[in-house]
Amino acid sequence: MEHNLELPVTYKGKELILNGRLATFTYGYKLYVDINGQEVIFERDDEGNLRALVPDASSNPAIEKGLIAAIIELFNDLQVL
Repeated sequence: MEHNLELPVTYKGKELILNGRLATFTYGYKLYVDINGQEVIFERDDEGNLRALVPDASSNPAIEKGLIAAIIELFNDLQVL
């Protein structure tokens, strides 16, 4: 089951609205977020912390680590996943 959502993220003093979707699986959840046309997957690791699975930067422009951190902070504040 999937649910589409918009994520209001503040990064470098700007308010960004990122499109995402929450996918539920038998074993848990994953959040898929579109960042500049690249899909980044957010999920819990074995210790329960959020991690981001970022596409290979060699074929796509790099996604700033600070933006990933801002998205993870938003999810933690909302207690998502």
